[in-house]
Amino acid sequence: MSGECDTGVLPVRNDGNVTAARSVVTAVISVIVFLVYVNAPTVLVHQHGLPTLVGAVVLLPLVVIVAHRVVNRGEALRFPAFIVAALIMLACHTVSAILSDRPHVGLSAVFEWLLEGVFIALLLVNSLRTREEVYAAVRAIVAAGAVMGFVVILQKLLGPTEYGMGGFGQLAAEHTDDFGQVRARLAGPIGEVNRFAQVMAVLIPVAVGLVFTARGKQRWIYWIATLLICGGVALTYSRGTLVAVVLVVPFALLFGFLRLRQIVVIVLCCALLIPTSPYLSKRIASIGQVGMQSLGLAAGGFRNADGASRGRVTSMQAAGLMFMEHPVMGIGPGMARLNYREYAVMVGGKVRSTNRRSHSLYPQLAAETGMVGLIAFLGTVAMVLLPLDRARRRLQESDRQFWGLVCGMELAVLIHLSTSLFLHAAYIRYFWLLLALAVAAASIPGRATMTKNHMLTPQNLAGRNGALA
Repeated sequence: MSGECDTGVLPVRNDGNVTAARSVVTAVISVIVFLVYVNAPTVLVHQHGLPTLVGAVVLLPLVVIVAHRVVNRGEALRFPAFIVAALIMLACHTVSAILSDRPHVGLSAVFEWLLEGVFIALLLVNSLRTREEVYAAVRAIVAAGAVMGFVVILQKLLGPTEYGMGGFGQLAAEHTDDFGQVRARLAGPIGEVNRFAQVMAVLIPVAVGLVFTARGKQRWIYWIATLLICGGVALTYSRGTLVAVVLVVPFALLFGFLRLRQIVVIVLCCALLIPTSPYLSKRIASIGQVGMQSLGLAAGGFRNADGASRGRVTSMQAAGLMFMEHPVMGIGPGMARLNYREYAVMVGGKVRSTNRRSHSLYPQLAAETGMVGLIAFLGTVAMVLLPLDRARRRLQESDRQFWGLVCGMELAVLIHLSTSLFLHAAYIRYFWLLLALAVAAASIPGRATMTKNHMLTPQNLAGRNGALA
């Protein structure tokens, strides 16, 4: 059987075994991405007592796939611009760690970013080399989100405290919320409510983007997945995630991903559904209340805002003070939490009795790695968003189907960056996995470009397996 490959290589003669092998590789990549996104290794280790080595074993097939392609097939090991930028960023963080009061703490944090972040991203960008593989990996994370959404919805219906769903329906610690009610909020397989909301929220535009790639009944499958993901996000009652999603809506309109009438329909549906959950209604109403109090437009000012908001602002202010005292290289990776109480007392507000993280990625990076580390991080993100934006513009007219997927990935990255305004750096493998998928998607040529590249010309004979943008 002969056919064309989506990487832009010349048509080659294939047999059934080669086609089957490619299908197996694509399936393996999908399964690994799915397992990582549903946090299966961590659940199996911490909830079911399996050895810690399980986490490494899950990624082993990706190592084998990349090694086979580089060693046996002679393909180049790809180092896209964002990986190079990430390594430069880690080098800056390493210097900051060495200069800190506790180098072992800082170096441990750097190693975590390297192992659970950059290494996973490097494996993925070298595994996802064809259009089909990118599609499969994106479908895998959407399927993971749909499964997690289904689990927490079912858990909510059956009884959260009675059904732990085998560790995939964990609960945050019971506490008395700011409305005087004792609650154990749904946290999915992550175990932390706001983080679970974040890793689910980024999947909303990705799932909608897949709708652009489908026809017939398959479109309904993706719409159902989108609803399950939205349901999972709603049941976390995360105010920060809701604000982050709203902040990204203008970009969706600007890209043409959503139209104004669709936004109106969504708002009307939410207006009808939100009153059915009094607690969710109170959480949403409190967003405006906190905003008014922060601006001094409400009685009592910010002093009368809910404890969670005041505690987070205090953590951010403490991080800001750390940055002012260590503006160049910071106080050291992982050190903001350990120095929280000392600096929180200085700024006042609601000071917690235990060590606290900064509750915002950007003040935390500034405090821990200084202006150098923060700029290096933003440069790494730019090396993802720039190729994504170029691909979105290029594909908008020539390949509407793949445009939807690329556009969804760009919005997903923006949602993650927006939610990071209210969340510190943790569970970073999700962030780097998302970046790797985004870069891989941006690097796949559109149909028009692929057709041109399949022509046998002197210009196309060289560099057909070039590095990612």
